[in-house]
Amino acid sequence: MNEVLPDPGRSVRSLVGKAALIILGATLVGRALGLLRDIVIAYFWARGETDAFFLAYRIPVLLALMVAGALTAAFVPLFSYRLATGRKKEAWDLSVNVGNIICVTLIVITVVLIAVAPWLVAIVGFGLRDTSPATIDTAVFLFRILMIGFLFEGITGLFVGMLNSLRRFAVAAFAPAAGTVSTLVITVAFARSLGITSLAIGTVVGWVVGLAVLLPGLRDQELHYRFRIDWHDPAVREVGGMVWPILLGSAVGKISIFSDQVLGGMLGSGAISSLNYADKLFQLPLGLFVAGITIPIFPLLSEQVAAKAPERIKATLDFALRLMGFLLVPATVGLILLRYPIIGLLLEHGEFTADDTSRTAWALLFLCLGLYVYAGRDTLTRVFYAHHDTRTPVKISAATVVVNVGLSYLFMQFLGVGGLTLGTTAALTVNFVVLFWLLRRKIGVIGFRRTGFSLLRVIGASAFMGAVVWAVDYFLAGAVGATFGGNALRVVIGIVAGVVAFLLAAKLVKIPELAETVDMLRAVFKRQQREDKSA
Repeated sequence: MNEVLPDPGRSVRSLVGKAALIILGATLVGRALGLLRDIVIAYFWARGETDAFFLAYRIPVLLALMVAGALTAAFVPLFSYRLATGRKKEAWDLSVNVGNIICVTLIVITVVLIAVAPWLVAIVGFGLRDTSPATIDTAVFLFRILMIGFLFEGITGLFVGMLNSLRRFAVAAFAPAAGTVSTLVITVAFARSLGITSLAIGTVVGWVVGLAVLLPGLRDQELHYRFRIDWHDPAVREVGGMVWPILLGSAVGKISIFSDQVLGGMLGSGAISSLNYADKLFQLPLGLFVAGITIPIFPLLSEQVAAKAPERIKATLDFALRLMGFLLVPATVGLILLRYPIIGLLLEHGEFTADDTSRTAWALLFLCLGLYVYAGRDTLTRVFYAHHDTRTPVKISAATVVVNVGLSYLFMQFLGVGGLTLGTTAALTVNFVVLFWLLRRKIGVIGFRRTGFSLLRVIGASAFMGAVVWAVDYFLAGAVGATFGGNALRVVIGIVAGVVAFLLAAKLVKIPELAETVDMLRAVFKRQQREDKSA
């Protein structure tokens, strides 16, 4: 039987554009709900309780992200290739077999970690062990509750990978929002009676709901479940061969996050919470812009590798890096300049004080400097994964984690929580540069000069935008102050002024990504109109 490979001439912009709009809409809803959840947390509970929750939450959520990310990275190329070459039954058999293996593995991990919770949480919260033992005890209790949901959140990556391979981005994108709604309902309903425990229970229910929402998206497929584990299946061995290096690399990378937890505990009460709140705000532009690019291009890159189309791979990567720069560089400038009114508007209520705002803003400042390299690193990593090379990113992560921990400890002596986030940004930059250099050796020149010139234009336009935003915010800060209404006015007017200034500057200096984005959106809407007419 002759294999029919996918057409390598498929329009990258059309695919990315349609998926990006879906994911952007879902992310806007999801991030808004996530911010509402953080507002609820900051309102109901003071630093000691939130420190305990975030200390407990960090371990299961990072483990779940590791498993889900590894499954997606290893499973999507193999699953997509089988679908693209007409071997649909093989693809679904692989998904069932891998799913059973992962479920059994996650159950074992959950039982073990619940048993060793007191020792594990004490290690991660080392900085709080002597100063706040009650926080550690509360964190152990919350950790055991959260680990119940680890199984559901971990297996989610497999279903997301299948849906993305089938180009069903909407279901996978909106599922977390459904889970967050469930979390909010339970948390608010039982906050007074159960305290911070309501947040842990609500989080577990949210993870279960998020997984349940995905299942109907596969209902029309020829997927027949049966409990079957076949370790001799060559495809399972191939997935395993790819998953373990990714898990190892992810685990190495998470050491940096755990080290920030440990070091943050040494900085006193509230530092761990400030790091977590800063990270949530840092993730906002990444979720809004980057997911809409990286999620649809990953299956596409896998198909282009299967089709042996290196020039198409380079074009896809160049497009992704340039578009990310066009979106993230101005977002970086805007978030840095407006970080105080944004944090004040969203979080400075109830138990969250002005001191908490200042500490969170300080951490966010240095974290924002790594927005582009964070997104670029994830994009470059996916190119390696598409080539079934999971070992190279692992080696780079292992090397840069040492840089991260060392620099974070050094910088925190002078900058406090800001030093921890500056160390993270420095390590991300090293990781991105090394990956880019190795990828050029692997696939050849990928148009770095074009990408570099594009970034210079974007930086210039963003600098102009930054001057406008700073001037507008400086005037408003003196006029309206730091009240809730004043912060809302500063954020809204600052964002509008920044968007207008950036677009005018981009048009003036003829940034090509502006025209490409407009063309991409036009193509998407025209295609949708044709589909509506044909229907």
